Amino acid sequence: MVPVEILKRLDIFDNLNKQELEAITEIADIRDCPKATVIFTENQEADALFVLLQGNVALHFEVGRHEEAIVHSVGAGQAFGWSALIQPYLFTASAKCINNSKLVVIDRYRLRSLLDEDCHMGFVVMEKLAELVSERLKDTRLQLISMLHS
Repeated sequence: MVPVEILKRLDIFDNLNKQELEAITEIADIRDCPKATVIFTENQEADALFVLLQGNVALHFEVGRHEEAIVHSVGAGQAFGWSALIQPYLFTASAKCINNSKLVVIDRYRLRSLLDEDCHMGFVVMEKLAELVSERLKDTRLQLISMLHS
């Protein structure tokens, strides 16, 4: 269980009320990940949403044989693994800890259930998720432009 005080500091939950945050505390856990831990891989089933508390996580995808492009560096307080809330529920990139990291891990099924039951919570979280996806799309586009001009 993750304390409400921690959840309310996270970007994706910053507009939720105390009751909504308390519901999320019941389905969220904290996980310590050593440096170089692969959290998930591209095309793997997305069974959880993650939020970085401490450390750094790189999001990357394969661009060729044995080559990968880092498309985003996740900072403290930021969510990643948004594919857990969007069909077809497959990760679109891989995530790896750059250094020792601490994550909030939220089960996809239980979070989807909460969002379906509470329209306000669903709207707020999905609005934040849309901002997140937009940011990642921009980062990916810039990475692609950089690769084409290298």
